[in-house]
Amino acid sequence: MKPIIRWAGSKRQLLPSLRRLTPDKFNRYVEPFCGSACFFFDLEPSSAILGDLNPELIMTYKALQRDASLVFECLQRIPKGVGNYYKIRAVDPDQLCDAEIAARFLYLNRYCFNGIYRTNKQGQFNVPYGSPKRNFHFDYDTILSAAKLLQGVILVNQDFEDTLKRVDSGDFVYIDPPYAVAKRKIFAEYHPAGFNTKDLKRLGHSLAQMHDRGITFLISYADSREARELLAPWDPRRVRTHRHIAGFAYDRRSAYELLATNTKELSNGL
Repeated sequence: MKPIIRWAGSKRQLLPSLRRLTPDKFNRYVEPFCGSACFFFDLEPSSAILGDLNPELIMTYKALQRDASLVFECLQRIPKGVGNYYKIRAVDPDQLCDAEIAARFLYLNRYCFNGIYRTNKQGQFNVPYGSPKRNFHFDYDTILSAAKLLQGVILVNQDFEDTLKRVDSGDFVYIDPPYAVAKRKIFAEYHPAGFNTKDLKRLGHSLAQMHDRGITFLISYADSREARELLAPWDPRRVRTHRHIAGFAYDRRSAYELLATNTKELSNGL
């Protein structure tokens, strides 16, 4: 199924390539930078760990896990329109119950500019309104289907290293870090404790540890010097894609991603 959340940098266009690099059988799916969990919803695994540093994102998934009907009910109470968007954006989520936090998150995600998640230094969501291209409405059956799939998921709000410490033999790990490229600002996702170039060394260490333990992983990253250095041990391949985070349609252009897996049998699919 399709993800229920929009996310800047989503890998929907890369799904055919990602599927070719996925083992036929695995015990559990693990994604430490889950975001919209696009690949998770596409694969529909029966067991998974989804992790992310974004607390409202993980809270939303947990609320759907517990009571999707209540989340949908809260969503239905929120009026549409640009004025209402800014009123909802100004609400302090700490004053809401879990279902209301999830409804607010889904609402803002759907009606914000380009599905970007960005906060100020105080951690307050500050993305402007983005007029929807069509008369969108939240679909009850879609939300219930997502909630059903989330039943077999362990959801964790933590650093990627802590999530990767949970992996075990037979797991399949998909890693899609936020882009951190030296000397170039990537307008995709901003968070006070976001991923940066200093974290690439930690990620490289985690990849080496998983490889030594025989755990299969697949990683995607924007083609860059940093990524080529990070993925050099696993023979990364370039794949053409399109960026969808520019401010105007005519400024959205083709780009390249690097894909790498530590399993030689799977790498033949690149």
